[in-house]
Amino acid sequence: MIIGIDASNIRKGGGLTHLKALLQHAQPKSVGISKIILWSSEATLKDIPEFIFIEKRSHALLNKSTLHCFLFQFIYLKKEAADCDLLLVPGGTFISSFRPFVTLSQNMLPFDVEQSKAYGFKMKLRLKLLYYTQSYTFKRAEGLIFLTQYAKKNIVTKMKWEHPKAIVIPHGVHRSFQLQPRYQQEVSCYNKDNLFEFLYVSYITVYKHQWNIAEAVCQLHQLGLPIKLKLVGSVLDSFDLLKDVYQRYPNSSECLEYIGDIPHEELSHQYHNADAFVFGSSCENLPIILLEAMIAGLPIASSNYGPMGEVLGSSAVYFNPYKISSIKNALQLLFENHELRHFIANNTFDKGKNYTWNICAQKTLKYTVERAHHYHQKKH
Repeated sequence: MIIGIDASNIRKGGGLTHLKALLQHAQPKSVGISKIILWSSEATLKDIPEFIFIEKRSHALLNKSTLHCFLFQFIYLKKEAADCDLLLVPGGTFISSFRPFVTLSQNMLPFDVEQSKAYGFKMKLRLKLLYYTQSYTFKRAEGLIFLTQYAKKNIVTKMKWEHPKAIVIPHGVHRSFQLQPRYQQEVSCYNKDNLFEFLYVSYITVYKHQWNIAEAVCQLHQLGLPIKLKLVGSVLDSFDLLKDVYQRYPNSSECLEYIGDIPHEELSHQYHNADAFVFGSSCENLPIILLEAMIAGLPIASSNYGPMGEVLGSSAVYFNPYKISSIKNALQLLFENHELRHFIANNTFDKGKNYTWNICAQKTLKYTVERAHHYHQKKH
C-alpha cells in the first residue's frame, strides 16, 4: 500500500513537530505500507530526515503563500497522488477532489468563538474561513483523528455533526525532554539571590495570557516572594500587553525574563533548569508544550481551560488565566508547598510517560491503513 501525506501547509510550530516525529517513529511495513509520498515546501522537506520508505515531492506553488498551497491541492494534487491508496492530511484543510483521505484536527481556535472575539477583523475572518474549510474537510474525510476527548466533544458540538469512525490519538513527546523529578526544596532555600523560577514556553498571542502571568509574578515578588518568571517563545501578537507590565512594575526587571524564540532541540535545558512550569492558555487541542513539562519532571500550575484537566487530572494547581488573583493564588500555593510540588511533579511525570511518538505513529498509520481498506472494499 502507498500512502501520501499532504503537508502543503505544514511549515513550523506544532504541526511540523508532529510531522517530523510521526515519520521518525513510523514503522510502515508493520502495517502494510510499502511507501510514503510526502508533499510539502522545499524548506519543510529539508527539515525531514531521509528514510528509505519516504519519497519527497515539492512543487513551485508549495514554496509560496498558503493560498498557492491551496491552489496546488485543488489543481494538481489529485493527479500527483494517482498512485496513492490514501492521503493523510495533517493540516486539517483539504480542498482536493482526491479520495480517500484521513485528516487531523490540530487547531482548536477556529472552533472557539469566545477566543476569536479578542482578535481584530483580519484574524477573525481568517478563523471563520478556517472553521468552514476544516468543517468541510472533516465531513468529507474517510477518517478523522482528534488529539483529545475534549477536542472531539467540543468540535463535534460546534459542527453539529460527528464522524462515525473518528478516533482519538494523542501526540507524543520527545524523550530528550525526559528528566526524573528533582528533590523539591523548601521555601527557606530561596532568596533574592536564588529565585524560584517558573517557566512558560509558548509563542505570545491573545489566548496564551503571558501578561497576566507576568503581572501575577510581579505582584507576588513585590510582596516578598523570591520568585521569577521566564518566558520563552516567539511573538505572534499582543506583545504590547506584556511590555505594559514591564513598564508598570518597577521590579519587573528583577522577576521577569523574556528570551524569545529558541530552536526546539535546544528547549530541553530550559525545562531542566526550571523549578516549576506555568501554562496559561485558554484555547488548546493538546499542547505538546504541556507534555514536555510533564516529562521534564516539573510541578505545574495550569489554566483551568481546555483539555488541561483531561491531560493533568488532579496533578496540577489550576487557575483562571483571565484573573490575576486566581493566578497569584495558584503560583503562591505551588511555591510555598514543597510537598505539593513533589506530588505533582512525580504524578505528571508518570502520566507524561504514556505520551510517546512510537505509539502515536503506529496508531496513526494503522488507522490510516484501516480506513484505506474500508474505502476500497466499499467501492468494490
